[in-house]
Amino acid sequence: MRNKAGSYRAWLSSITMRLTMNIHPASASFANNIKQKSFIFNIASCCGASVHLVFIFLFVYIEQDFLAWFNIASVLLWLSTLYFNKCQQHAISASIMCGEIIAHAFLATKLLGADAGFQYYLWPMALLIVAVPVLPTVSSALLGITNMIAFGVFSVLFSQPIPGLAPHYFGLYIFNTIFASVPFIIIAAIARCLFENQFLKISQLAEHDELTKLYNRRFAQRLLQYYFSRARCGTKTFCIALVDVDNFKKINDELGHDMGDEALIKISHYLSNSLREKDICCRWGGEEFLFVFPNTQIEMIHKRLEEICQKMPKDVNIDQWHTPISCSFGLIQVQEEETLKEAFKRVDCLLYQAKNNGRYQVASDHIQDSTRCEEALI
Repeated sequence: MRNKAGSYRAWLSSITMRLTMNIHPASASFANNIKQKSFIFNIASCCGASVHLVFIFLFVYIEQDFLAWFNIASVLLWLSTLYFNKCQQHAISASIMCGEIIAHAFLATKLLGADAGFQYYLWPMALLIVAVPVLPTVSSALLGITNMIAFGVFSVLFSQPIPGLAPHYFGLYIFNTIFASVPFIIIAAIARCLFENQFLKISQLAEHDELTKLYNRRFAQRLLQYYFSRARCGTKTFCIALVDVDNFKKINDELGHDMGDEALIKISHYLSNSLREKDICCRWGGEEFLFVFPNTQIEMIHKRLEEICQKMPKDVNIDQWHTPISCSFGLIQVQEEETLKEAFKRVDCLLYQAKNNGRYQVASDHIQDSTRCEEALI
């Protein structure tokens, strides 16, 4: 018996792995993805079981005993999908739902006629299977097409009214139209909210540096392309600054990378909080940061960077590190016909000039010679 039970579990697991999408458990969104699918399918399971429970009383009322008994089994099937949802076997759950809907639509349409409208439940099921990614795209598309083909075949094949049911057709049609559409609309609205929320979270992860929580290089490059396209049209002027933490390697070498990370976090907070609300601060890579100053002239920004540079050793302190922490700055105002590559070559040269002249200063194309901050590094 144990071997049989083990074989059954292995068989069930292999089916699930073949049916479900290949999402690696180590991915950042894996747990959230599973949770969302379970939530959506739990709602679908409860809605399906509730509708079939109502069907039992409906079929008893119109004296369709076979369909009433069939719906008792349907309720149990839909409740069983809650178990598979709990076990994260959403593909099996979806297959049970889809199979039951097709079987129920066939029997109800055959016995009551297409005018009763029981084939309409195939539409929301098809959309649910395709919209919620629990099956591979091809498999979900094929199941959706199967539902649509079944809808067409049942509607044509059982189009003749059933004698004796004519008085019930209008009520059944209205009933099925409501029960086929309203639960699905609710599920679709919930799914939309969940997936939009997940998309926003993924976008946040994709655009922000994990350590400092600043915008990352990928976002900065897209942002710069946008501003450069506007600058070429001559509509807006902007400045960019490249910032490098002075002697950062010493912190890593002497205190370790954990303290180095702490230093980067404190430096990033200081730099970002020192800018105006409309300015953008990004982590460009390692101990380098990028500032973007939209709609600004370089004279004002140069003065602001000198203030940031001067105050930094007092405002940024790291435990066990007694040497003042400072940064070097390269600053340019982007020219109208300048490319991104050309601009970065200029700002990088100015940053190199600032570091080569002794660090802890701002070098810009506004002032030919670097201006060393007045505050001493002691």
